[in-house]
Amino acid sequence: MKINKNKKNTFEKQLILIALLITSLPLILSYTNLIFSKLEDIEYKNKIALKEMGNYISESQLVKNKLELRENDYTIEQYTKDLIRNFNNVDIIVIADMTGKKYSHIDESQIGQTFIGSDKEDVLNSGKMYYSLMQGSMGKTLRWFQPIYSNDKQVGFVMTGKYYNDIVVMNSKIKSTYLIQLIFILGIAIISSKMLALKVKRAMHNMEPYEISKLYSEKKIIINTVNEGIIALNKNNEITEINKKCYELVEEFDAEKMISKLKKYINSHEEFEMKEFIIQGKKLFISIKSIEINNQYLGSVIRLIDKNNISKIAKEITGVDQVVKNLRANVHEFKNNLYVILGLLQLKKYNDAEEYILKIRQIQNSNSHKFSSIDDYYVRALLLSRELVSKERKIEFILTEESFLFENHKIIDSLDLITIIGNLIENAFEACSQIHKNDMFVKISLYEDEEVIEIQVEDNGIEINEKIKENIFEEGISSKGDQRGTGLYLVKNRVELYNGRIEIDEFRNSKVFVITISKGENE
Repeated sequence: MKINKNKKNTFEKQLILIALLITSLPLILSYTNLIFSKLEDIEYKNKIALKEMGNYISESQLVKNKLELRENDYTIEQYTKDLIRNFNNVDIIVIADMTGKKYSHIDESQIGQTFIGSDKEDVLNSGKMYYSLMQGSMGKTLRWFQPIYSNDKQVGFVMTGKYYNDIVVMNSKIKSTYLIQLIFILGIAIISSKMLALKVKRAMHNMEPYEISKLYSEKKIIINTVNEGIIALNKNNEITEINKKCYELVEEFDAEKMISKLKKYINSHEEFEMKEFIIQGKKLFISIKSIEINNQYLGSVIRLIDKNNISKIAKEITGVDQVVKNLRANVHEFKNNLYVILGLLQLKKYNDAEEYILKIRQIQNSNSHKFSSIDDYYVRALLLSRELVSKERKIEFILTEESFLFENHKIIDSLDLITIIGNLIENAFEACSQIHKNDMFVKISLYEDEEVIEIQVEDNGIEINEKIKENIFEEGISSKGDQRGTGLYLVKNRVELYNGRIEIDEFRNSKVFVITISKGENE
């Protein structure tokens, strides 16, 4: 099977992309959450360290006493230096009295100077505790302000601070570390996805999914219908598969000839089930199924079934209907005769009963002689029953003296003749029933030789409606009301099966349907 080079790696790329999306998205989201969580944790720890240091200093008795007495003798400065030296999370400690004068600072030259930061107001004026991010003399710092009380009186405040630049640098290091880890893991994901894609492609025999779908569909249909003839076509309607059953159904089976006969259906992608054809002199039921994926035509599958194998159920329903009508007419006539004979016997008119029976016998003999030229018993039975119906409807039923049919008709089935003749007669009866006159008639002419069968059915009933004349043989077209218009359609169907033709001749007082069908193989 040829594979388009431009599409050869499509599935592989798609699989890698999907695998990356599946692994990358959760990974990136989890790493992002982890980084933010880590950064928030560091910020929280820094704030806690500043707050704890502020709490520790505010409780120092040394600090309280010096601020209360306002003794700025560098004792507090030394005290805070020791704290900064021993605790890494605090960079700056400033202690000031209520006037803002500094008692400690990392820059000793500022001791004794006034704390000028605007963020000191709340702690001095209201005794509040809070965090602040402020640009000071030592750069931008994260600060914690806390008041210092002695004997329930605020004597000053403490500000503990952390250089913000150190926090930024620490955050950057964390981000870089996690980013490197993320890239490393993504690299592993890419390699793993590539390996998975290659493994899957090898398992699929290096085929794309749409190719496997097409192959699977074709093979599945073939496998599921092995008892039928199967012909598979590709998207160019070229034969790709023919099973052995085709050659068992038809001797010297010629697939190309068969495809040629079905060409108009195949090219139009027309689908149908169990349509009857004559292929190389053999009657077959043929079904065509198109294969489409995403509205793209991939080919067709043709199924062949021998009509003889299912003849009991595959005979045209209308043919059976004609036989049933014949039986009903005969039963009806038989019952009427029995009632007459029974009545005569009850009246003890034995001689009249005997005469009536002899009369019936004479009529039967006459009818048998009338249709004796029709050697096909199915057609003869049809004509006999239709004559009985014509008597009930007061229609003269005529079979021309020249009429003749063989018992067998080569490729033509007797039940197909019943379908054609029976529906034409019924159509003629319907036409006669729609007018009111005393000389109604239906005339039948049947002729057969070695090559053709000609059927003529004439009646003097109602004329054909001009509105439906052009489409009279189409299904559902009828002058008899809704849910009608099947009979002539079936006539056309049977005539087309045998490559026949239909003509309608209209005269002043009558019309005649002329059917000619060929007894050849019609290949």
